[in-house]
Amino acid sequence: MNELHILGGNRHDSSYQSLFEGIVLGRMETYDASKLNCWAFHKSTDERDGITLSLGNLCGGYPFSLCGHIFSTCESAYLCGEFSLNTPMHAEIQHELQEQKNGFVSKKFIKNKYKEYIREDWEEIRLQWMLYVVWHKCIGNADFRDLLLSLPKDAVIIENSNIVRGRVNGNNRDMVWGAKNDELKEFENHLKFNEKHAPFLKPEYLKKLEEERASIYYVGHFEGQNNMGKVLKMCQIALLNKVAPPIDYDLLREKKIHLFGELLTFDKEETL
Repeated sequence: MNELHILGGNRHDSSYQSLFEGIVLGRMETYDASKLNCWAFHKSTDERDGITLSLGNLCGGYPFSLCGHIFSTCESAYLCGEFSLNTPMHAEIQHELQEQKNGFVSKKFIKNKYKEYIREDWEEIRLQWMLYVVWHKCIGNADFRDLLLSLPKDAVIIENSNIVRGRVNGNNRDMVWGAKNDELKEFENHLKFNEKHAPFLKPEYLKKLEEERASIYYVGHFEGQNNMGKVLKMCQIALLNKVAPPIDYDLLREKKIHLFGELLTFDKEETL
């Protein structure tokens, strides 16, 4: 897709609403990998069927424009929402985030350095702001757009949070943005143990190991809110149908979000 002609979705149109039916941000989900076409990602180097799944917010290589400002990573743009109050201090923090090329540094160091300045109502905003930011990444970077469109239409996109630790506003971090799969984790540990001893295994065991490795996508149940996976799926559906995803602009307007001192009105978003 070299050019985008995105139409604003009519929120009251049943055909538009049906596109995103069943995708509910903030709701706990269980995905049976043996029955669903689960495409789980974690690291920027994760690969499946020749596709590098560099879908996470921390992944570099996909700069994009958000409200006229260029960001190197989606994580930095997302974090600007946490510091989106209308004060000189918040604008300075946003500039520091924008200038950072590494999403991990933005998340672990810049955010933590200024965490006392995070909006108190951030939990009410974060899911819709994430959808808004990732959507702009889709329409603002052709490579990322093509990556998302390269996934199967029936793919259930999941951020695999098996190794994520910590808490987000009282909730386990691994259950908010992604989903855990304990059975898969145990299976992966089993594979790692056998691969370590592969040079000493007989040919028939090596063949069995290869068959087990190929079945890794169909193991276990993912459990969590998986909000990152849902956001990516909503954006994929929107791109496929050349409409905008169902971002709650009324909420974003109500919360008075400022970017570099400018109040975002979201007036022209529906016709991107």
